[in-house]
Amino acid sequence: MLDKLIQENTPFIDVRSPKEFDHGSMPTSVNIPILNDDEREIIGKKFKQDGSEAAQKAGYRLVSGALKDERVIKWKKFIDKNPNAWIYCARGGLRSRIAQIWLKEIGVNVDRVELGFKSLRNFCMQIIDDIKKDKKDWIILAGRTGSNKTKLINILNNSIDLEGLANHRGSAFGDKSTPQPTPINFENMLSVKYFQHNNKKLILEDESRTIGRLVIPDLFHYKMRQSNICILEAPLVERVENIYNDYIANLSFSDNQAALNMKKFQNNLIKISKRLGSDNFKKIDKLMKRAFIDAKKETHLQWIEELLSCYYDRMYDYQLDRKMNRCSYKGDWKACLDFLET
Repeated sequence: MLDKLIQENTPFIDVRSPKEFDHGSMPTSVNIPILNDDEREIIGKKFKQDGSEAAQKAGYRLVSGALKDERVIKWKKFIDKNPNAWIYCARGGLRSRIAQIWLKEIGVNVDRVELGFKSLRNFCMQIIDDIKKDKKDWIILAGRTGSNKTKLINILNNSIDLEGLANHRGSAFGDKSTPQPTPINFENMLSVKYFQHNNKKLILEDESRTIGRLVIPDLFHYKMRQSNICILEAPLVERVENIYNDYIANLSFSDNQAALNMKKFQNNLIKISKRLGSDNFKKIDKLMKRAFIDAKKETHLQWIEELLSCYYDRMYDYQLDRKMNRCSYKGDWKACLDFLET
């Protein structure tokens, strides 16, 4: 049954507390808790002191009357919009059963995940484990920084965008304005995407083990390292332009915001300063400062080109040498697109 629920992107009502939900949930779930964080803490203490029956009675007293009605109506509204919705709590126990009963009292029937989020989480982990038996043709899209690999990944209908799931561009400068998902949410999203992938060929972007602060599951990344690669080639001038468009073009250059942006980019540069070397770091840092002060595209292009030439291209060439025995194709954007689509 869980395979059908995940394959069909079933919407879920997660009745756990917000803290539990924030720690990890299913991609298609919405959090409408039966107990908020404070209420759950109260009932938890009651359970430890006086046992299950006393905790249940305390819970019924705590969530009753208008408060109960308010929560039941929220569940009903979601189910009205999503008639195929299911409900779950942590382990399929008391909270989801009570929610199911309360909904039935107002004439609403909803299915419940018997073993709750724990069973859904275990199913997602089993999907990753089953990669060991995978028969798909995995192809890893490689290429120098700025060659627009992620854009190509998102054009293809037989790909999974790992950076999109991780909400990070994958480099030292890859942070976005919104936070990355929790490790559990990242793994769950990846599992669901992989489970729903029904093409015989799977295209993934070449990634290190980590994307920002998130770690690609061991078995998944091991399979990536064993797979053939397709190398997307693009000239330096084109890659510099792509980097500018992706990272700089849409920034605000008001006085206050420009200073904040410059500080953020300088902090990112510091992260790789040891690998850059003192001279290169000072040169790029100087160009970067001038670019954010001048707010001129041409100045930004200078530090971007220096960073690609002095750091990213050298690092890529070193890593590529170790992967060339797995290279099955290389070409420009159009050639790689044609190759990966077929």
